[in-house]
Amino acid sequence: MPKHAILLASEEWCKAASSGKVKVYDFFKTRKQSIRALSSGSVCVVLTKGSNLFYGEFKVKKVEQVDAKKYEELASRGLIHEPQQLGPHDKVWVIYFDDFVEYPNKVHKRELRDVKTATSKKPISEWQILGLSIIDQQALEGIRRHAEKPPSHGELVEELSNLGEWLGFVVKKEVFTPDETYRLDVVWSDAEGHAPLKAFEVEVSGNVDTALARLAHAYDKWHCEQLWLIVDDEARKERAEKLIKPRLSGSFARIKERVKILGWKDLHHMYMSIKPYSDLVKELSRR
Repeated sequence: MPKHAILLASEEWCKAASSGKVKVYDFFKTRKQSIRALSSGSVCVVLTKGSNLFYGEFKVKKVEQVDAKKYEELASRGLIHEPQQLGPHDKVWVIYFDDFVEYPNKVHKRELRDVKTATSKKPISEWQILGLSIIDQQALEGIRRHAEKPPSHGELVEELSNLGEWLGFVVKKEVFTPDETYRLDVVWSDAEGHAPLKAFEVEVSGNVDTALARLAHAYDKWHCEQLWLIVDDEARKERAEKLIKPRLSGSFARIKERVKILGWKDLHHMYMSIKPYSDLVKELSRR
């Protein structure tokens, strides 16, 4: 498994990288021995100088030491933010990357009191980060956990709606059951006027029983093929399944084989992955 790193950069650098203009992180001329621990596939998390905010991350494409001529070529292509002035015999280490991912929730270093590497005694909140600090997968996941702000209920409903439309379904939001007893977040049908094939409930408040009651009623009235329950990250999929299993063997036993549980992260990551290809997905889904 590759090693990862925390790097320091200015907020201006982060904004330039986030815009897609910058594709190279360059170190000062002083040699950095620890950079040799990084390789293709390593992830670099960027901490802003002064404000100590984890701004985002990028995946390493290549690490190499370049001479002044190569460095000037990269700079002339606009791939380096505020290039250094090098002498003819100077060499610097650079990291190439494709995309910089800006975190939705920019976390201050002091908030990472529960994030450590597998071998460190101190949490990252107590680290003194001066340039490049090597971290492992455990620490990377901890930083991401703090930085990844969950989408709101409405945003997840919108993502489900868009996915359904891209896949060729007739989508409706905030739909009442025929007897107007319950309102479902999202339903997908194969044609206008047909009963829903799939019903979705987004439950991020922890009220699982109410969500299951809505889905069970949707099954009773529409005989949906699938009933989807989207849960928040505090109840990860495995934990949610353990929480819901007793209920499905009780009053909700009739829908046990139809209920699918999905964590919001899985939904959101799938949505963000498909979104750039939504027009192509629409074409492929045409019947």
